[in-house]
Amino acid sequence: MSRTDKPKLLIVDDEPVMRTITESVLALHEFDVTTVASAEEAISQITQGHIPDLLLLDVLMPGINGFEACRILRRLERLEHLPIIMLTALDDQASIDEAYRCGATDFITKPLNIPLLPHRVRYLLRSSIAFKDLVDSQLTLIHTQQIAHLGNWTMDHEGNISAASRQYLDIIAAAQLPVSEKRLLARVHREDRSALMRCWAELRAGRPYQIDYRLRSLANENLWHHVHERGFPIFDEKNHYQGASGFTQDISERVSQEEKIRQLAWHDPVTGLNNRDRLIELLERDLQADDNKTGVIILYIHLSNLRDVATVLGQETSDAAIRTLASRIKGLLKAPPQCNCPAGRECMQDAKLARYDEQSFVLALPGALDREEIYCYANAVHETLSQPMLLLGDEVLITPFIGIAYYPEDASDTAELFRRAMLVALRAASNNGTAVSFFDQKHDHEAAQRLVLERGLRAALDQGGQLRPYFQPKISAATGEIIGAEVLLRWQHPVLGFITPDRFIPLAEEVGLIHPISEWLISQVCELIADWLGMRQKVGTISINLSAESFFQHSLIQFIDEVLNRTGVPASQLIIELTESVLMQNADTAHQVINELRQRGIRISLDDFGTGFSSLGYLNRFSIDEIKIDRSFVIDLEEQGKKRALVQAIITLGTALGLKVVAEGVETRQQADLLRAMGCDIFQGFFFARPMPADEFIAFQLPAIESGINPDPTP
Repeated sequence: MSRTDKPKLLIVDDEPVMRTITESVLALHEFDVTTVASAEEAISQITQGHIPDLLLLDVLMPGINGFEACRILRRLERLEHLPIIMLTALDDQASIDEAYRCGATDFITKPLNIPLLPHRVRYLLRSSIAFKDLVDSQLTLIHTQQIAHLGNWTMDHEGNISAASRQYLDIIAAAQLPVSEKRLLARVHREDRSALMRCWAELRAGRPYQIDYRLRSLANENLWHHVHERGFPIFDEKNHYQGASGFTQDISERVSQEEKIRQLAWHDPVTGLNNRDRLIELLERDLQADDNKTGVIILYIHLSNLRDVATVLGQETSDAAIRTLASRIKGLLKAPPQCNCPAGRECMQDAKLARYDEQSFVLALPGALDREEIYCYANAVHETLSQPMLLLGDEVLITPFIGIAYYPEDASDTAELFRRAMLVALRAASNNGTAVSFFDQKHDHEAAQRLVLERGLRAALDQGGQLRPYFQPKISAATGEIIGAEVLLRWQHPVLGFITPDRFIPLAEEVGLIHPISEWLISQVCELIADWLGMRQKVGTISINLSAESFFQHSLIQFIDEVLNRTGVPASQLIIELTESVLMQNADTAHQVINELRQRGIRISLDDFGTGFSSLGYLNRFSIDEIKIDRSFVIDLEEQGKKRALVQAIITLGTALGLKVVAEGVETRQQADLLRAMGCDIFQGFFFARPMPADEFIAFQLPAIESGINPDPTP
């Protein structure tokens, strides 16, 4: 019934006069009245869905009497709370008792008190609405508690649960009330019992409590449910403790989700090890402990070529490698190496292993171990990690470098401790230094210098004007004419002055600047060539060196196409120089990139030829236009017969394969004469010209003489 609709009444009476009188009186008081003459008819209407808000039911009727009709209706769904008023002339105690036993809401005797009847009906309707609201509220509470996994309870003054919702009983796995204090405590985790009992004791002092504790599952003794509970004390008017009321919520799902979040926040998803944040937290807690008097030792384990594994073999193989390496280190913690040092199991039990970043582990060891013991253990770690692994059908070799730093000797806090251990390992990796290194103050000085150079190099690339292309002429051995040049990068720092390439090129490769520098150089050189061609200058071919990072960039071909189209420079003006080490990184991709470059008319030169292990194989596999004899073969060529034999073999091979042969590092007339006699095609070296700026190069002339050789006037 809507609160604004007229209440619907159904009158059931076999006497027509009584039906008419009752209907007319109630209709005057804004009731929507329907009448029927028998219980059968009333039951039929109600079962068809015409349910009244209140039923006035005569007791004595032919067929089904009022008592039986009431019983039938009460058994029907949704009618257990329908207000039913029994109308009868019977006023004996037995009839009254029977009426209430069969489910009547009220009992009115005949003859009816007509003026009082509407008020009686209205009162019963209000009571019915209030009762229905109460039932709905209870159902809402039950459903809410079920959704929230929460139940309410009442505790007596002895600590027994005397009243509780069904949901609470389900949480504590109790079938019925009361639930004794002893029985409840038996299911509480032993580590939580004393805390819960203290909370209950606080209730008697008038203090409410809230607590999280664990309850044993009845289905599985090894499974614990986590609950959150709040309790509030109850006192009578004389301030005597009567017990408590409260609620208990099953928070097992929330705790499980929080644990998953902690797992993700504190652990590396690939290895399951602690991550950097978790390790720092654990170390800082240990270092702040009062009983820590020995400090800690950090082994920063850098896996120098792990990123190459991911690039060449895929991330899945890289992840498999890092898991295998983590397992090997954990194995060394369980069974320390036997290497003439007392670093035993006891110290290793306190070790903390974490994955610090994509390419590094950190191992924190007790500071009680001396330098010799740590060096012994670190070497064992290095040897173990260096062993080959067969992963997903590929053999993988990892090259680790380990940096070691002590707290508090080398650093006063964990962040600085990590930084210094990392500094040592990365420095060794970049210089291909020793596998195990201890921190020294000189490392900080070198790192500071490196940082200055890195910042300066970034500024030079962003601001322009400091990086400059220099050109070293390439000379025809037959005519002595300039037929091109090799581009060499130079850096003029505004404060530090001239910085040699051997200082900043490796740095650029380490910090990821070599590719943007290469793109800048290609663009700059092509613009210069375009200007020279526009002035009808004879330029020749210009050789540009590319690192592996630049050569294997997916955007390289597209970038070169864009630069050539923008500047109008013919592709035949360019030669790309590659070292054998570049080709070795990914032969299949290198083959594809070389073919695309040569299809455009760009020639390929193999630099430092003869210094690798498989140069002949690469000549056969790749489409190479030119090979450059490394300067190490040219030095002392006139004095060493073995070198002359090797150089002659290289030149003969290149000629037989139809390749141009360039000799680098030609510094004397005798070297030039020997190389020309052996059949070398092109010379490059200080004997002819040093590297020079662009404006000097385009103005530089080297007129041919009879011998075909014209030395640099300022060697």
